[in-house]
Amino acid sequence: MKKVKSEMTIHELGRVACEYLHGNWRSVLDENKEELIRLFPEYEDATYGMYLDKLIPPLWKEFQRCGFTTAEEKKEGDFVIADCLHFSNSLEKAKWGTPQHEIRVFWIVVKNERSEKIGTLLFELSHSHLKFDLPAAPQFFVFEGTERRSIVERIRELREG
Repeated sequence: MKKVKSEMTIHELGRVACEYLHGNWRSVLDENKEELIRLFPEYEDATYGMYLDKLIPPLWKEFQRCGFTTAEEKKEGDFVIADCLHFSNSLEKAKWGTPQHEIRVFWIVVKNERSEKIGTLLFELSHSHLKFDLPAAPQFFVFEGTERRSIVERIRELREG
């Protein structure tokens, strides 16, 4: 993983995140696939959270080590995956895919060590609702906005054109 530094911009963090995903998503999937396939009938979509709980933490811990945090405060009852993906900060639309290839987009508003919001990481997960399957590699995108409404608009632009 490229070295993370506390003065990085959201674009630089995004490049690190993309490089990390590119180098790790498949190996983490391969190492855990049998177990996740076995768990899917019982846990359904939550199985993807189990996968992400194995994939994302090394990246997120490195960001935290350099003073980066999520701007979202964890509230009681929040469902948070990998310590940074708040389920309430995600969108999934039926028209974005098919049951075999659904797409959910999470967003993480990132704060630096001075508690300044520096932008948003968008995380896209392609997945199946019929069986445990990732039909495409997960992806990170960068968005400079930090307000919920503008983030949702940006996600819709990316997904709907």
